[in-house]
Amino acid sequence: MKHILVTLGFLALLPLSASAAERPNVLVILADDLGYSDIGCYGSEIETPNLNALAKDGLRFTQFYNTARCWPTRGALLTGYYAQQIRRDSLPGIPSGGRGKRPQWARLLPDMLKPLGYRSYHSGKWHVDGLPLQCGFDRSYYVQDQGRFFNPKVHYEDDQKLPPVEPGGDYYATNAIADHAVRTLKEHAEKHGETPFFHYLAFTAPHFPLHGLPEDIAKYRDQYRAGWEKVRDARWQRIQEMGLVDGVLSAVEPDVGPPYHFPKALEILGPGEVNRPLPWETMTAAQQEFQATKMAIHAAMIDRVDRDIGRVLAQLRAMGALDNTLILFLSDNGGSAEIMVRDDGHDPTAAPGSAATYLCLGPGWSTTSNTPFRRHKTWVHEGGISTPLIAHWPAGISAKGELRQNVGHVIDIVPTILDIAGGAPLETWNDQPVPPAPGKSLVPAFAKDDSVKRDALWWSHEGNRALRVGNWKLVSARDDDWELYDLHGDRTEQHNLAAQHPDKVDDMRRKWEQLEDEFRQLATRDLPQSSLLPRKELILPGKSFFVADRPAFIFYPPREKRHKPQPWILYAPTLPGLPDRHEKWMHEQFLAAGVAVAGIDIGESFGSPRGQKLYNALYRELTTKQGFAKKPCLLGRSRGGLMITSWAAAHPEKVAGIAGIYPVLDLTAYPGVDKAAGAYRLTAEQLQNRLAKHNPIENVEALARAGVPAFFIHGDSDKVVPLETNSAEFVRRYKAAGAESLAQLVIADGQGHNYWEGFFHCQELIDFAIKQATAATEK
Repeated sequence: MKHILVTLGFLALLPLSASAAERPNVLVILADDLGYSDIGCYGSEIETPNLNALAKDGLRFTQFYNTARCWPTRGALLTGYYAQQIRRDSLPGIPSGGRGKRPQWARLLPDMLKPLGYRSYHSGKWHVDGLPLQCGFDRSYYVQDQGRFFNPKVHYEDDQKLPPVEPGGDYYATNAIADHAVRTLKEHAEKHGETPFFHYLAFTAPHFPLHGLPEDIAKYRDQYRAGWEKVRDARWQRIQEMGLVDGVLSAVEPDVGPPYHFPKALEILGPGEVNRPLPWETMTAAQQEFQATKMAIHAAMIDRVDRDIGRVLAQLRAMGALDNTLILFLSDNGGSAEIMVRDDGHDPTAAPGSAATYLCLGPGWSTTSNTPFRRHKTWVHEGGISTPLIAHWPAGISAKGELRQNVGHVIDIVPTILDIAGGAPLETWNDQPVPPAPGKSLVPAFAKDDSVKRDALWWSHEGNRALRVGNWKLVSARDDDWELYDLHGDRTEQHNLAAQHPDKVDDMRRKWEQLEDEFRQLATRDLPQSSLLPRKELILPGKSFFVADRPAFIFYPPREKRHKPQPWILYAPTLPGLPDRHEKWMHEQFLAAGVAVAGIDIGESFGSPRGQKLYNALYRELTTKQGFAKKPCLLGRSRGGLMITSWAAAHPEKVAGIAGIYPVLDLTAYPGVDKAAGAYRLTAEQLQNRLAKHNPIENVEALARAGVPAFFIHGDSDKVVPLETNSAEFVRRYKAAGAESLAQLVIADGQGHNYWEGFFHCQELIDFAIKQATAATEK
């Protein structure tokens, strides 16, 4: 009843018994990879007169959020659920993510509007499971091929595949998407004029590749030669003048580059490309010109989106529908720092922005795009999740040109639209119950700011995590520690208060974990056990679990041999992340001696800080929550040696001893600088220049000085991980540091990098690991 009263109190023109003709139309316009400050009414220099006019005659929300990525946002926007609840973003152990299939009860908005008399239309990008008409839309133009703005090979009309667009014509995706929207609206006016409509207009711009029309690019050709710092400062000045965000401009993070590293792309793109937000004045003239041109194309793409929105608005006016159409404009995530080359590749001799090129915005301009916030698409700091939201509806919103500080999220779009349409969320589907959705209607905020209250907002994407409760935000980049911010005075996340408020951090962390568990339960409710992603079988008694969203394991000693604190071995196997059958006998000896074995799957981290943070998370989990000893013995096999050595060198006070089976200790020998660079989020050249810091073998002296004992077994015929540059070099460095007595090396004659039983039945190694692990608990 409360919901009905709120609706009636605000919309007297919409009694619940209103006929379909009286219900408002809805147009949701979604941009792709558009940053918070990329349109004029949010501080941009880019010309967006149509969006500016909508804002002038409507509302701008200043604290509206998406999910940091394309497909989770679209799933959440069209269903009203967090993407993880409906398997449209990843949860460990569940078939989910970009290819996840929604539960049957997770219907899209058209299925909810159809009983209210609405027709539903889609134009543009999709990125939801199923096809549009299968999901309730009445008409659709779906551009699946997003890598070719001028000649997509894969696109559909009404779920039917269309022929590829031949190169060299006048097709341009942004125009084609708007053409379909205009054409569909004209048809609606002609054939269904007494019926309300919902139109989902999802542009593929300004997502990479940066493809723009020549006349649009020319308009911005000289706009960005002053450099990204000056453009960013000017945007910040306008944002403050508009009253959108208070506080200080976030500091540029010089070491934060693309979320994924493609070194070959940098080679293809040439010397003009840079993968860090370098100071503009430090770059060469060629780099400055290359970067300024990229931003000119980005601006041209946004300019064209605005012009095509103008054509859609003109059609609404022509059919007399503009006044009673709720228009919502927003973006699916923040500006993107990605740099890659896909699809038809990149021809450096072709005109930038043309079909033969493949350029991406990159971190320098993405930092500008997301002004005034930190980070980019995929991160859940404010830069990755903050979006403009313009709400325009002359017949239903009396306020003109006002701001709304009310916090909102894309999960609120469905309940808002249902509210103005006089509907309600589904309670059943095919006679099965539909769980309550977490979103809130924004309709009260249309009339009065800060009138929509909520307990919390939750984020998770690719290991990046966040929770907002009131003005408090807990956030962590993948593998990083939790940070805490008071967004009331620090929206740009410049003052981490985690150290000052550890209890707040713990409370919010527990809340984040509680919600993740609830989402996992909902996401698996309709799945048979056999469909869940199988966890690899443990070869010995223990348990598998998740730490920081990564699979972890523990082998437990027999109950009668357990201790407090529990001695343990932190084991780093080669890939995959769990010990295999060849190692079973060795681990049985550890357990029989009362020593537990634990580890975590860190993937291809090659000793990088990312892997070290996962080891930190596992260490905290076991020592603070499960009573394990503060100093484990570390044991690594093959590439696991990189991880245990780098972690030990960073934390020698936490290490009882270090052991290895043909361990990799020198990353230049394996996997090589080129392959390892991505794990370090550096270019190969950058990693080469920082080997003194990052190569584990270069930090052995720290272990020797700390008196950490070491034991290795290695084959003298190992061609994959050569003995001389790895285990033997480790021992030589201990000797040079005056710690020769602490390092032992067993050389296996005639053995290479293989499953020779002697590697896993080496009694000296087993005795060493047991001795160090148990001695640490006795001190």
